[in-house]
Amino acid sequence: MLFGIVASIWPIGTFVSLVIIWGAYALVDGITALVMAFSREGSSAKLLLIFTGVIGVVAGLYAIFQPLSSGVALAWAMGIWLVVRGVTELISAFAEALSSPRWMLIIGGILWILAGVLFIANPGAAALTVAFWLGALAFVWGLLTIGAGIALRSHLKKASAADAA
Repeated sequence: MLFGIVASIWPIGTFVSLVIIWGAYALVDGITALVMAFSREGSSAKLLLIFTGVIGVVAGLYAIFQPLSSGVALAWAMGIWLVVRGVTELISAFAEALSSPRWMLIIGGILWILAGVLFIANPGAAALTVAFWLGALAFVWGLLTIGAGIALRSHLKKASAADAA
């Protein structure tokens, strides 16, 4: 819950922290790919691993040292992903074999596309919104976890009282 409160109160700091954490991940992933590329003899994927490694190292370092501009780029990437996800859902809504109602997929696809367009149109606000909602969700998750713990403890007390009787 504390993380949720802090993330909601300081969404800019939360977002910058998330970008830096992602940058550290990308950096470690890039270094790992480079190590794999040069440790395998005659690997057919050597060039792909080198390319992936270099991109990972550069992206990671950029995110760590330029988190605000990296954050905008990540928001753009997320927006593009949301649009692609929406288009995919719309296409699947008109597939021949469906296990769920078409209208649900159509509405879902439209909402994904709208969210993507909003991210692309204003990536800075989108990034802050993601940080704020992450904080709100973490707070609610904390409340639910505490509630579940209290309910479990109560259930266990009742069960042990029943066993003792």
